Amino acid sequence: MQLPAVIGASVSVLAGLLGLIWPQQVSKVIGLNLPGPLGVSEFRATYGGLFIGAGVAVLAIGSADAAVVLGVAWLGAFAGRVVSLVVDRSMSKENLAGCAIELAVGGLLVLGR
Repeated sequence: MQLPAVIGASVSVLAGLLGLIWPQQVSKVIGLNLPGPLGVSEFRATYGGLFIGAGVAVLAIGSADAAVVLGVAWLGAFAGRVVSLVVDRSMSKENLAGCAIELAVGGLLVLGR
C-alpha cells in the first residue's frame, strides 16, 4: 500500500473522529439537521464510528486490496452525490465540496493501492 492510500485512510479516520466528537458542528458544516438524541447517535455511529473503523482497518491490514475497498466506497458516495446533483437538482456549495472530497479520498485510496 502506497502513501496516497495511507493518506486516504488517514483522512477517513480524521473525518470519523470529527463526526464522533463534534456531531452537531460537523452536521451543520455538511448541511444536515440532527433531529434529536437519536439523530446525534446515528451521526456519531455513521459519520464517526464507521469512518474510523474503515480507515483503521485499512491502516491495520495495510494491503492494497483493503485500500481499494475503502476507495470504492468513497467513490460510491461520490457517484451517489452526482446522481443527486442531477436528479434532485441539489446543486449547492456543500454538495460540490462533498463531491470534491469524496472523489479525492476515493482516488487516493484506489490509486495508492
